[in-house]
Amino acid sequence: MSHLDLLVFLAIVSASNVEGFSCPLSNTKMLFPSCSVKKVVCVSDLHGNLPEARALWAKLEQRIGAQELRNNTAVVFLGDFCDRGPNTNGVLDWLIALKKELKYGFFLAGNHDFGMQSFLGCVPPTPSQFTSDLSLDSTKKEAYVSGFWPHNVPGGMHYQGRRWGGTSIYEAEQTFASYGVSGFDSNGLEVRDAFLAAVPDAHKQFLSDLSWVVEVECREDEAKDPTKIVCVHAGLSLDKDVASQLEALRAREWRSPALHEQGDAGRIEAFSGRGVLNHPDLIQNKAVLVSGHHGKCLVDRENLRAIVDENGGFTGMPLQAIVFPEWELVYSH
Repeated sequence: MSHLDLLVFLAIVSASNVEGFSCPLSNTKMLFPSCSVKKVVCVSDLHGNLPEARALWAKLEQRIGAQELRNNTAVVFLGDFCDRGPNTNGVLDWLIALKKELKYGFFLAGNHDFGMQSFLGCVPPTPSQFTSDLSLDSTKKEAYVSGFWPHNVPGGMHYQGRRWGGTSIYEAEQTFASYGVSGFDSNGLEVRDAFLAAVPDAHKQFLSDLSWVVEVECREDEAKDPTKIVCVHAGLSLDKDVASQLEALRAREWRSPALHEQGDAGRIEAFSGRGVLNHPDLIQNKAVLVSGHHGKCLVDRENLRAIVDENGGFTGMPLQAIVFPEWELVYSH
């Protein structure tokens, strides 16, 4: 993002209608790329699978070159670093070390990561320019009486954190075990206390710092228009305009109705939605939408849509990445 673009974006955010979270982007630039590079790599969900992650990285180094990958390539990890696989602890250690080496490294939050950060109390602070009566605890519907971690904590907890730490739906047992914490099924306060103590501060900070959207440009030829790429873990709602969704995602604003799945404040569609289509607004702007999350691979150049999550989090299955501008898939094995 250029300095001018940044100033324009901040002015737009400041001028937004706070109560309605409106975003008057219709008459200005829609996308705000973080960088413009010759090559972009988007990496699938890792889900605690460290050997496969290392193997995929080695294949990318072979394909692109170790120094080129670290210094001149935008590398976007599409989220869901935890759960299912046996070594969330090791995966986060590896990503934190890798983050220091990458000039253009970007790390997205997935629904599993958001659940973990919520359970740990690491949800990013809400931006001061937005106001809302919605609290973390109020993201759980009053009608829900079971199927979640039930205890009160200072500051509250997002409903997805309660689901993550209180049921097996996220398959977080393996994450607890990777930190040496047992008793996941007890739903007790003491288990959360043990987990909080076991997770290093560096891991908590990494989770808190995760982006919710990444926008980059892939400029292979200076004489041609760049390929605009928007990365979101699951996708975007087709029922809402892109501008308001991107604004809220950039701000990591969980209170924004633009992000709530079917009006449910406890579900963020960009994390957990199952829609696979690109948004017409992005297609009109010739922007590719790239996601993981869906447990499958989709490469649709005509409709500017890519999904890379063929592994689905299952240990032993190959992880994958997609390389732009070639739209080339690379597998761990």
